Amino acid sequence: MGNRLTKTYSIPKENIENKHIREPSSTRVMTDFEQISYTESASSESAFDTTIPSQREFHQVQQSTYWLPKDDEEQLRLTGQHFAFKETFGGNVMPSVTELIKFDNGACVLDVGCGSGAWVMDMISDYPNCDYHGCDIVDVVNTDMMPKQFTFKIGNILETLPYEDNTFDFVHMRLMIFALREDEWPGAIKELLRVTKPGGLVQIVDANIEMPAKQDDAFYKSVYAVHQTCAQRSQNPRIGGEIERIVREAGNTNIIDSQFRFNDTTTKTNAAKKLAWSWINGVKSTISVLGPVIGLENEYDQRDFLRELKHCMENISGYFNVNVVVAQKTA
Repeated sequence: MGNRLTKTYSIPKENIENKHIREPSSTRVMTDFEQISYTESASSESAFDTTIPSQREFHQVQQSTYWLPKDDEEQLRLTGQHFAFKETFGGNVMPSVTELIKFDNGACVLDVGCGSGAWVMDMISDYPNCDYHGCDIVDVVNTDMMPKQFTFKIGNILETLPYEDNTFDFVHMRLMIFALREDEWPGAIKELLRVTKPGGLVQIVDANIEMPAKQDDAFYKSVYAVHQTCAQRSQNPRIGGEIERIVREAGNTNIIDSQFRFNDTTTKTNAAKKLAWSWINGVKSTISVLGPVIGLENEYDQRDFLRELKHCMENISGYFNVNVVVAQKTA
């Protein structure tokens, strides 16, 4: 079993730039869960700890190609990343989803690859009348923090998920880019559709990591290392741009929505700062894997590169591309 997300935080007022996650007309105050995100993904102008942990905890599931850690530090990074995605798309689900599924009236919802449950916890805050389920290949969910609406099960999208056919009104899957080989995606999407009710929706969100045009800076080097690492694992770092096609080829679906977001990290918007923070800390988390690809031979080189990467993504070049596809199961 993995570590649970157990830390609590307080936030100095100067670290909170915007207490509202929804549109400006909303008066909803940040939840304690949201405060974790704001503390951990504070302004990119704040001090950045380049200390490389001596040990990180990784998945030990033999058939998995996932190469990011599963420890508390990684769960906090994913929480910050969650709120960056929420700001990027204006919510946890696309407007096309809420037009068809009335979450306020109650719905049965599944999050595949739920991790520590960041997306689910935020959805429960928005739509408490729904019945929520989450699955992942390991258990890193802190059930003490989870409301009664949530049930977790161990489940692998590459096998039969532990749910009956036609169970869920809405199925969500996000950022499996570093978990699935390219040839595993069609089967994974068919499994999502299997557990979705006829007329129900699936929403798939993932990155499209293109090689930068500028080839002489730290951001380029980090993306190059990611591409090489994905190639070694038969993963596609541009899979976000392929999801709509794969869903269409799965059959039994209508594409309801398909969108792309380009996030320039040098713009210094709230979402840009969080995405830059997430990318930099993701590189830090996997520096033992990525470092040798770009010639980082020791901890001094690694720490110097992380500082260079932070400066680059804030001031010179950096971006994060995301695709989202919403599809309705027809029968």
